[in-house]
Amino acid sequence: MLTLLLPSSLLAASPVIPDNWHYRQAAWAFYLQQPEQALETLQLAKAQDPRTALLEAGLYLQLAMPQHAAVILQHLLNQDDVGDNALPRTLRNVALLQFARYQLELGNKALAQRYLAQVQIGADGQWLGEQQLLSQLIYWPDISLPETPPIRALAGQSEMPYIVSNQALALARAGQSDVALNWLNQLQQQLRVPEQRGFWALLFSGQWRSLRAPAGFIYPAAEKAALSDYVTLLKAQLHIDRQELADAEALLASFPLDSVLSDTALGLYSHILTEQRHIPSLLAVLQQQIKQQPFSLTAWQGATRLGEQLERQANFSDALAAYQWAEQYYQQQSSLINQQARPLQVSQLQQGLSDWQQLQLTEHNDLYRLSQDILTVEQQLAAAPVRQQRLQRLTQVVQFKLGQQQQLLSSRLPQLTGLAATLKQRYDDLRRQIADAEQQPLALSLTDGDTYQQLRRVEQAGQRFASIENALNSDNNYDNNYAQRLARLRGLLHWHYSDNSAQGRYQRRQQLAAISSALQTAEQQLAQLAAQGSSTERLKAQQQRLAQLSASQQQLNLTLLSQQQQLLAQLNQQLQQQRKAQLARLTELQRHNKQSMARMMERLLPAALTQAEVSR
Repeated sequence: MLTLLLPSSLLAASPVIPDNWHYRQAAWAFYLQQPEQALETLQLAKAQDPRTALLEAGLYLQLAMPQHAAVILQHLLNQDDVGDNALPRTLRNVALLQFARYQLELGNKALAQRYLAQVQIGADGQWLGEQQLLSQLIYWPDISLPETPPIRALAGQSEMPYIVSNQALALARAGQSDVALNWLNQLQQQLRVPEQRGFWALLFSGQWRSLRAPAGFIYPAAEKAALSDYVTLLKAQLHIDRQELADAEALLASFPLDSVLSDTALGLYSHILTEQRHIPSLLAVLQQQIKQQPFSLTAWQGATRLGEQLERQANFSDALAAYQWAEQYYQQQSSLINQQARPLQVSQLQQGLSDWQQLQLTEHNDLYRLSQDILTVEQQLAAAPVRQQRLQRLTQVVQFKLGQQQQLLSSRLPQLTGLAATLKQRYDDLRRQIADAEQQPLALSLTDGDTYQQLRRVEQAGQRFASIENALNSDNNYDNNYAQRLARLRGLLHWHYSDNSAQGRYQRRQQLAAISSALQTAEQQLAQLAAQGSSTERLKAQQQRLAQLSASQQQLNLTLLSQQQQLLAQLNQQLQQQRKAQLARLTELQRHNKQSMARMMERLLPAALTQAEVSR
């Protein structure tokens, strides 16, 4: 049997790679919070289906590239939503909702409305809550108001409390505060904290069904607390608007101090105490606001209100002292703002922000988004060397495979072609010999070995005997035994060959089958080498694609660096605008406070002069 010295890894069948291999790799990188690597994996794919394109759009959105995401998403939306390759409706709705929310956060309400209008909610109601909540945020305050709170209609939707509370606010704005309070009371009854019981406790207590089908709306403790506090504040605000201060005070009296909405609750409580003229309690609340909310308008106004409340009590000397303290407080705040409002660097966004800068990013969504965009670009710039190294390694791997295949084709292909031709020639010759021999009487052409040599000698002896047979016939002493002996010997040899001819034919056919098998193996290896030639074109295309990606990566780094500087300049500019606006507000409050100080001095001056005259 003939064999070829070819690498088995090159001659074996190519491994079957699933069509969605790049999608799986990108999804895994996305799960590991590596959006840049996920995007590179998708860009190396041969072709993209709608699901892969949707993931790519989401990655662009995560990397703060909404323009690229919009192009891909618009292309997906223009495609037909029927057929085997169509994007499922659920994924289509998710993409539309998320991109509409992103456009709303950027302030593009028109684009948000356009993408939201394309959402098609199915009969199962999946994503209905997200659609209605997003619709309220986009069209506020012109939102739809049903006759009853849609608590049952939104069963199973986690956005239900937010939707109902927004509708209650809209009702209050429309003058239906009674209905709004009723809706909020119904909403608060639907919220409850899950019992902190373990799996085994529920299982052996007979309450194992609650593991699968909990009754009512169950939220995590932190989210439930925030929802309950928010509903409480809404109810308190409605009571204040209705001049039901006692009811509002009763709601705020038990408001948790550690709530995320405690500052808002403190402001409402301060307003109630002001209206009720509870001066001692109000002074304590104002001091608490000044302590808890530095650099805030509430704290600045509270500093002046301290003196105003003391002035209402006709405690003019204490009021003057409070106004003087407020003057020092304003000067201190102005000095701190100027110190802490210095231009930011990128490294400070990760750590090193001042209290004033941190407060501005927390309270202003535009500033926060700018800071997050800067950090996102910084992450991409930090990962740029890693991406460049990965591209270089991929380029080296492709170059190595390409050189290996070219070497294989140049060295093995001629050798294998010649071997196949030789085997083909031997196969044809042997078949022709077998066909010719089978047409002869005894197949003498296929005879070899001793029997063949003996038969030749007998035939030669017979020829010589025939030549001298006439001369021998004239001799009276000639014995005809020689001719008989030759005939017997020829017959014996013919019988012996006929007896062994079947085995000879079998051996020849086995030799023909071996040559045929070797020829088939050679042809298969030639076909595999031809397939390697087609993969060479694919490797060349990948090599060109990697070169383009490497060039675009360098251009992207320059673009990202420029974009980061522009975003940082915008952030610093808006922070400076906030600084100037706050300093102007402080200046106005200082002017008002100085007027109050002058007023208190005028009131206290006659009394001081009288006391001075008495002391003389």
